[in-house]
Amino acid sequence: MINNFNNNFTFTGKSPLTKNIKLVKKAYMAEFRDVKKPASFHQLSPKEQLEKAEEIKEANMLLKVIREFNKMSFAEGGNFEVFRRLIGMMKTFKVGNCAEIAETGKTICHMNGIKNSDIFTLHAKSKDGKTRPLDHTIIAFKVPKSKNNITTKNNETLFEPTPDTRILDLYLDGKMIKVKDAKKVYSLFGLKVSEKLLFRPERTYEPTVETIELLKKAYPQFVIKK
Repeated sequence: MINNFNNNFTFTGKSPLTKNIKLVKKAYMAEFRDVKKPASFHQLSPKEQLEKAEEIKEANMLLKVIREFNKMSFAEGGNFEVFRRLIGMMKTFKVGNCAEIAETGKTICHMNGIKNSDIFTLHAKSKDGKTRPLDHTIIAFKVPKSKNNITTKNNETLFEPTPDTRILDLYLDGKMIKVKDAKKVYSLFGLKVSEKLLFRPERTYEPTVETIELLKKAYPQFVIKK
């Protein structure tokens, strides 16, 4: 299993963070590489969208089904059902946008003892102080609890991450970057060179200890071995 993130350094003095992120990426991509992303269809030309009209219609319908079923998951089965249903429907329907993809990746992190990992929605801040959403969700690591806690999640408090904060973007096929290198990557979602990248903590269900153990049994392929 991946080293717990509480162990910041190995005996060689090097942080295991990059290795751990790569292992999470590998586990995710092995199962979900072919997931269709309905949001990505908007980047196609009108001609391409017309050619893929049926595929686009089906993907959007399946995503709607997944989201509707996930809304009812806690009431119908408790904490475990929230995560079982998320992973199960992603595996079955092979459809998900950035929110579903990031949440699934975060769950794999937690299944392997990487507790200080969470999902955040990206925003942009211009020089005049105005902010706007970039409509994209990622996984970030080692964000201080002072920036990512119950209060900041409930209040949707925006904050500027440190330049060295690590990002894993499974929507972008597992791209691994630091915040200081993010402007070029997220220009795809409208981030301008003159703008600062902000994070917004997302309020989601957190897997309990019991849920984690049940998920390991249900999906052993996501328990990463050294």
